[in-house]
Amino acid sequence: MNLLDRTQAPPYQLSTDYTLTQPEIIQAPGAVTVYAFRALQQEVVRVELTFNAGKWYEPLLGVSHFASQMLPKGTISKNSFQIAEGLDRLGAHLEISPGFDVVTLSLFALRKNLMVAMSLLVELLQLPSFDKEELRMMKDIFIQNLRVNNEKTSVVASKEIRKAIFGDGHPYGSSVEEGDVVRLQSEDLRRFFDGQFSLRSVFLVGRLSDQELGDVIALLPLPRAADKQSLNFNSVPGTSRIIPKPNSVQASIRLGKKCLLKQDHAEYFDAVMFNHILGGFFGSRLMKNIREEKGLTYGIYSSMNHFLNGSFWVIGAEVNQQNSSLALEEIKNEVLKLRQEPVSAAELETAKNYFIGSWQSENSTPFSVAEKVKSLHLWGLPEDYYAHMLTHLRQITPKQIQAIANKHFDSADLIEIQVG
Repeated sequence: MNLLDRTQAPPYQLSTDYTLTQPEIIQAPGAVTVYAFRALQQEVVRVELTFNAGKWYEPLLGVSHFASQMLPKGTISKNSFQIAEGLDRLGAHLEISPGFDVVTLSLFALRKNLMVAMSLLVELLQLPSFDKEELRMMKDIFIQNLRVNNEKTSVVASKEIRKAIFGDGHPYGSSVEEGDVVRLQSEDLRRFFDGQFSLRSVFLVGRLSDQELGDVIALLPLPRAADKQSLNFNSVPGTSRIIPKPNSVQASIRLGKKCLLKQDHAEYFDAVMFNHILGGFFGSRLMKNIREEKGLTYGIYSSMNHFLNGSFWVIGAEVNQQNSSLALEEIKNEVLKLRQEPVSAAELETAKNYFIGSWQSENSTPFSVAEKVKSLHLWGLPEDYYAHMLTHLRQITPKQIQAIANKHFDSADLIEIQVG
């Protein structure tokens, strides 16, 4: 019998299968596109509705968030308790995600109870009450959480870097504060909901028959004529600044700037690998230097963050106040090294394998695949976009990474925010 030699690692081969399972695409009434993934074997279904009603469309700060979160708090015929009890009785769950660009409502339900749960969801969308007492309680809770969060250096730093990059008059740069919440009234939510909550697309994951799929589509609310929003924002980007936080031992540092959009394809793919090597995973250069070698932080990262109408790159870490200057210096040194010296073949191979392997692992379920397809839909990208990205990254060279670093990632352009 041949014994396994445990002193030798097993042979490794990176999979080249980068394809995503493609959904059935159905055009529902009102030009609403339904993306259906029906390969799931379990008896659970997720129906996800998207609306062009995110922060980008707000006439008043906070109105998108509160209009969205108030939907399950009452209809003309049901109060919040009855709605919650109805969902619980069906074994259903509703998640509401008001984002910067879109609002997403995700209904999880057992297949046998889906139509009843869908009927309840549609009632929330057709007959919301925006009850004043429910709104008052929600505002009180929001304000209390806001006060707690505004004492955290990490939260303040993250808000301030967005404000500095986009400007506090821009939807991507502004943040809801206490005064904005106090001013919001039930009528504001109603006006925004009636003018902006028009169904955009539906993503359905579940083992449904043709009849069941047709029944779900028949229940969908028809799109309404959404208000046309002016996109001329009075916005002036900010500058680097230090925000003192009395009695705080910790300092939160953020460095950031606007960056490439996903639609920029080849250049963007190069930027993805540059960011990954710099601070995108646990074996990145920032982690090795700032955490492992210098011991200045428990964690540090760099990331590219994308909205439909803009993107920004940010580096973030929490350090002791007395170490903040050294941490900033070392971060800039690591960016500079990637601009001055090509990465080694071994380091690049490790980064490639980690990125591609993680991507494939993260997209191994129908739910995660549906999320990727949703991203393609929202950004207007081709269905082979991710396959093209991973093939590009598999073949990327040190020269390409150095070139993109010099073209788009000069640390001298970074805005610095320090809180604490």
